[in-house]
Amino acid sequence: MNNRTRFTVVAAPQAALKRLARAGVPAYDCKKQGARFAFDVPDDFVQKVFAIFQSPCYNVSVQRKSLKTRLKNFAARRAFLLAGAVLFAAACCLSDTFVLRVEVTGSGAYLKNAVLGVAREAGVKTFAPYRENSAFIVSGVLALPSVTFCSVHKRGSVVYIDVQTEREGALPADNAPLKADRGGVLRGVTAVCGTPLVSVGDAVSAGDVLIAPYGADGAPCLVSGYAVTECTATVSYPAAAEGERELAAAYSAALLWAGEEEVVSRSHTVRAAGGGVIYEVTFSYLHTISMNLD
Repeated sequence: MNNRTRFTVVAAPQAALKRLARAGVPAYDCKKQGARFAFDVPDDFVQKVFAIFQSPCYNVSVQRKSLKTRLKNFAARRAFLLAGAVLFAAACCLSDTFVLRVEVTGSGAYLKNAVLGVAREAGVKTFAPYRENSAFIVSGVLALPSVTFCSVHKRGSVVYIDVQTEREGALPADNAPLKADRGGVLRGVTAVCGTPLVSVGDAVSAGDVLIAPYGADGAPCLVSGYAVTECTATVSYPAAAEGERELAAAYSAALLWAGEEEVVSRSHTVRAAGGGVIYEVTFSYLHTISMNLD
């Protein structure tokens, strides 16, 4: 039974996903809708989403409540249908528990036998209870020759594995690692596919490998994931004299330099220069780098 609530928020997709990831909120079926960004979250995280986007500028709203919530509301408004609704929901849950068929779709359907073998290793078998192990299946399928994309979803009692392979004559996928593009202290790393080579709290430099292009079993794969690094920068701001207005302008210059990056700390010093003063604003900000998450 669907237990996900769909939200929309006025925010850039990358900025919204960054806030959700930092709060540990999983997001599904993400889609940009004009100026709004739509995504699904499990019902357990609904209140957390409102807390994350509590600022009026985000204009967060529920686009569609989960089926589970709608059934509850339906039963509350129509008490005489409660017994029937409970029986219907129980029947749906029971039928969805088992896998009656596994379908391999997409341009890589010719790899069906190999893909089904990966699924069986992950515990997904016909006429058996469904085991959620999508990450293992995706990682294993991506390791197959010529595979460039894989997704797994279950609809009713059928599990669909979509496999896309490179077109004939196309260049092979670049199994490159995710490397740091600037130095700092690692604050988070998530690998959908690939193996992290660093841990939270590690100091990294530009060019360091953050996620390697191979799985836990050593098989090569296409890296998919992201890392968050706390970096430090300094901005100089000249002013005619020292004052509160000048300090505010110096801090604004630092925020302008940071752009969409989130500033987490800041400090400043002042020194005399050329008949005036120069503010040196040193600040730390969170920088996110990702690969193959579109």
